[in-house]
Amino acid sequence: MVTSRIAEIATGIYWVGGRAQDGGLHCNPYLIVDGDEGILIDPGSVLDFEDVYENVCSIIPLEKIKYVILHHQDPDLCSAVPLFEKAGANFEIITHWRTQTLVKYYGIKSEYYIINENEFKLTLASGRILGFVLTPYLHFPGAFTTYDYQTKILFSSDLFGAFSYEWSLYAKADYIEKMKTFHEHYMPSNSIIRPVMELFLGMDIAMIAPQHGSIIKENIVAHIKVLRDLECGTLLNPIKRDLAKSGGYMGICSAVLKRLGSIFNQESVRELVTDMELTLDEDLNITDYNVTGNVLWNMIFERILARKGTTWLMVIELLTETLSKEYDIPMPEVFESHLKKVEEEASSLNEQNRLLKETNTRLESSILESQNKLIRCAITGLYNFSFFKNYLVSEINSILGDHSEQNPGLVIIGLDNLEKIEYLYGHDEVEEVQRNVAFILEELKEGNEMLFKLQGVNFAFYIPQTSKEAVRVFAEKIRNAIAGSEKFIEKITASIGLTWLGEIRETAEYNGKLDEAFYNVAAMRVKLARNMGRNIVCSQSSMTEYQDNIGKILIVDSDEITVDVLKTALENINYLVVSVSDGQTAVQIAKDDNPLLIISEVMIPKMDGFLFREEMLSDSNTSKIPFVFLSYLKNDESVLRASSLGVEHYFKKPFMLSELLGVIQNKIKGESLR
Repeated sequence: MVTSRIAEIATGIYWVGGRAQDGGLHCNPYLIVDGDEGILIDPGSVLDFEDVYENVCSIIPLEKIKYVILHHQDPDLCSAVPLFEKAGANFEIITHWRTQTLVKYYGIKSEYYIINENEFKLTLASGRILGFVLTPYLHFPGAFTTYDYQTKILFSSDLFGAFSYEWSLYAKADYIEKMKTFHEHYMPSNSIIRPVMELFLGMDIAMIAPQHGSIIKENIVAHIKVLRDLECGTLLNPIKRDLAKSGGYMGICSAVLKRLGSIFNQESVRELVTDMELTLDEDLNITDYNVTGNVLWNMIFERILARKGTTWLMVIELLTETLSKEYDIPMPEVFESHLKKVEEEASSLNEQNRLLKETNTRLESSILESQNKLIRCAITGLYNFSFFKNYLVSEINSILGDHSEQNPGLVIIGLDNLEKIEYLYGHDEVEEVQRNVAFILEELKEGNEMLFKLQGVNFAFYIPQTSKEAVRVFAEKIRNAIAGSEKFIEKITASIGLTWLGEIRETAEYNGKLDEAFYNVAAMRVKLARNMGRNIVCSQSSMTEYQDNIGKILIVDSDEITVDVLKTALENINYLVVSVSDGQTAVQIAKDDNPLLIISEVMIPKMDGFLFREEMLSDSNTSKIPFVFLSYLKNDESVLRASSLGVEHYFKKPFMLSELLGVIQNKIKGESLR
């Protein structure tokens, strides 16, 4: 269905925007109709409300709009919501909690459906599922996109948007250049946009429907890859390139003309360069010119100002500045003389300006360097402990002030046995270990976790929204990644403490200083993990004290469910439990800590249970430690081999917990009597 005002882009999905928008930034609201439910996506601003309202009502009665999705807080997509409410609509606002804290100031009265509290999905009455994909800092911390599993359409918010003075509903061949212009203006950096694009590459996307620009229904992967590789935000940290190797001035001038042609039109660009003694091919590439490169660079921009005015200059300014910095050439003089109103041409004033510019450049560089020293670790480049404490105070106070149900997690990672590395190899190697750990932790980031370098050799992850079990699983992944890494000169392990805001909120012990309690509990658990034998994740403790245990038991198993069941049961009767997932690590832990008893799976990585038992027997300090096999593998051959190694008790999974606990208690008591 296509009319002058409405376009059905897929079955039951409509573009419902206004066509009388100009200024190069076209807004696209969408409507999903699923049975008796309507979902309005990014409904628009007060400027286009009448058009959008009329379009929506021509498709579905207003009372059937059940949900409104707001991908972020900007007025171009949010400010029309109160007008829909005044018109009689009654819906829920679907958004991220960070967006909710801001959009309420538009005067929105509707209830909120917070995506991070609802597993990042919405199930409609028909069973149809809309999934929500976080895109943090693109360009807002709480930004996200919506994926319709039924039609495989990605409603991408600002991502894949474009500037265009000749708008079309569907993207054409020149859309990529328009899209690049928009993202160069609005997106912070490649390091932030790249992980999101890599996530999109792994999704089955049939169409991309952005909030600005045109709908992309062809060459989806190509458009994603363009943004994946786009060096947006390069003015903050430009990549230096060799001008000669990149085609000289002819190459960069061609890039400017092609960009203008995509945003406006090719005919206007060809008219622009008439009588300039240069030749263009059909794609607006310069193939020949009769002046020096520097003259050509300045001449093109002078002609832009003279024939097209400041609008064209402002649109192309960011690309021009990026090219100037990348290739280390001066900005065209027209920007200095016209847009920035720097007209002094006397030699004495020019010299003074040059000296002042050099002074300001050095000052800005010094200020930036000083700021980084204040907030970043000099070794790893991560935000430091001081920044972490301030960030934690701000986050927790914001949660409390908004009466939010948000429950963040905190994981503190303390590196073990670095004293040995410093003694054997020196302080430089300790710093190298910290840099490698920072790299490993960065690779483990799954979403919008914040990573910090704390005091000493400690790191921390702040996870904005999670559950305690999810924090524990994430912490185990960290522990295993560090313990299994080959990046270190000696084996490195980590003692990890974690907490979840929900457990602290349930106590009255933090006396209003929730941020301090949040940090102190996790830090205390790092110490407990070290006391329990190192290379351990500690997630259980009293909030105020730790009671002495009656002994330590080592569990060697990669089956997390089995480990969790045994650990809970043994800790409830006051045993300390150390768990590891492979035989090699278990050998070292057993030799260092001399546990009361060892429970081992036969099928474990790096060294199976039988070889592990042989290693225990080969050392007089560990040969007498009682040993129990607990495994999915149990047959005549394995039982005979266990018996030959002096193992009396061999349980097959699944097992009776009471029977196993009885054997454990008897073995420990028997060993104590001997």
